[in-house]
Amino acid sequence: MKKAILGTTALVAVGALAAAPASASEKIALGVGGYMQSTYFYQSSDEPAGTPDRTSDRVTQEGEIFFTGSTTLDNGLKFGVNVQLEAYEATDQVDETYIYVQGSFGRVLLGSEDSAAYLMHYTSPSPVPMYSADSANIYPTGQGNTTRPNMFSDSDKITYFTPRFAGFQLGASYIPDGSSQTGTGESQYAAPSYDSGTDRGWSVAANYVNKFGSVDVAASAAYQQADTTVVVTAPVYAFNPGTGGSTLVTAAVTGDGDDYEEYAFGVSIGVAGFTVGGGYGVDKNISGVSDNDSKAWSAGVKYGMGPWAVGVQYSKTTFEPAAGGDTDQTTWLVGGQYTLGPGITAFGGWQYDDNDLAASSATRMAGDTSTFFVGTALSF
Repeated sequence: MKKAILGTTALVAVGALAAAPASASEKIALGVGGYMQSTYFYQSSDEPAGTPDRTSDRVTQEGEIFFTGSTTLDNGLKFGVNVQLEAYEATDQVDETYIYVQGSFGRVLLGSEDSAAYLMHYTSPSPVPMYSADSANIYPTGQGNTTRPNMFSDSDKITYFTPRFAGFQLGASYIPDGSSQTGTGESQYAAPSYDSGTDRGWSVAANYVNKFGSVDVAASAAYQQADTTVVVTAPVYAFNPGTGGSTLVTAAVTGDGDDYEEYAFGVSIGVAGFTVGGGYGVDKNISGVSDNDSKAWSAGVKYGMGPWAVGVQYSKTTFEPAAGGDTDQTTWLVGGQYTLGPGITAFGGWQYDDNDLAASSATRMAGDTSTFFVGTALSF
């Protein structure tokens, strides 16, 4: 699951090391960390006529438990491990799970984790935990916008990050199989999967982080691409013994689709308690279908003073299918948070979702909906 823990960037997940480094003669000792977020929300919606009645309010939670540890050898190389357990039943009950080695050369990560393009991306700041107009932990109407390049999600991969030099850092990932992820039923005893969906891919990214006087600046750019295999329906003629002729039937066959591509750009600027940022992402040939594209962007501002923080955030996604007209979906988020103590944050606010859908479904609300929420976020 894509996370935005307490409004921080996804780079937190890259650097999370709960256990203190041990001496070279000691084994890695695991530490325990994680987060838990709970919220109550009430909705006022304007769904299309004929939509069945819904429950207008809900309590929902999201969280993970991290098992992390590291050790440093006499030669300075640092080895570590990170296993993340979902706090609820999910298709990937064990979420990210990887090992890494780090030294003066940079950092190499091997396992199930987001790509370099995803982890190094900057975007607009969310005013509250859990909710966000860009890559949220909760979608109260089933609608979510994101500028993060996430076609590979947590599929197993090899990722390398360079050391940061003069504010700049580069990252790259190689993904043998974009559909293969540890913890989702893939067996380590089985042969590699047949080509299907998102296949071999790669990801490259760069970001810049620096401070100029009292101004903090961060910017990012990324690109990733994957081969795809698509299933098509082809005509097949079979002999019909009853008529002595041929009968037209259809068969599902696989073939190479167009390359699935993603671009992403982002910026964040902080000064005098204000954080202003935005993100932009493009998906091209989604699932290998030519000209099946989407574009997303977000912008926001957040102001923090002591334990308080308030802000507003906006995002919009335009879907451009290969056939049919374009459709839009937008999200507004206004909220605030208050830090009650170390790792304990109370929050609340309002989210407005709107889209061009003609009809709702059991998991997705059409039209416009206002969601009013309060919640608590814990990190440990």
